[in-house]
Amino acid sequence: MVGALALALGCSNGDGGDPKDCKLVAAFDLTVRAALGPLPPDTTLEVQYGGGIETFRVDQGVQAQEVVLCDDTKSEAGAGDAGVTTVHCKLWTQGAAKVTVTATGYPPVEEALEAKAQGTCIQTVPVEIVLGDEDGGT
Repeated sequence: MVGALALALGCSNGDGGDPKDCKLVAAFDLTVRAALGPLPPDTTLEVQYGGGIETFRVDQGVQAQEVVLCDDTKSEAGAGDAGVTTVHCKLWTQGAAKVTVTATGYPPVEEALEAKAQGTCIQTVPVEIVLGDEDGGT
């Protein structure tokens, strides 16, 4: 199902071009990390897009979703479970999205994302959100 959805969302045919000529890519390549240390276990990403809302929680690990596909990187430094240091997501929204990141100990970060296209083809936009960064992310 994800493959078929990715095919449908990977290209836009709004200007009459042939979407079969487009490379299948996510609209956004999102990375979330904390400025210092691992992400709190309750770190939550909420993605609002034209088709709805999907969420990802660090403490729930990889989750089956249709548009927001995330994985996490655990720290390898030291003994024991040092926690998740980075969350990496592909957002197959095809258009604009609003991402809100919440986590204990950090103010919420909200980013309005604009999709980019070249002709009829979606172009992946890299986005980084850093919790605890005075600039607030990207």
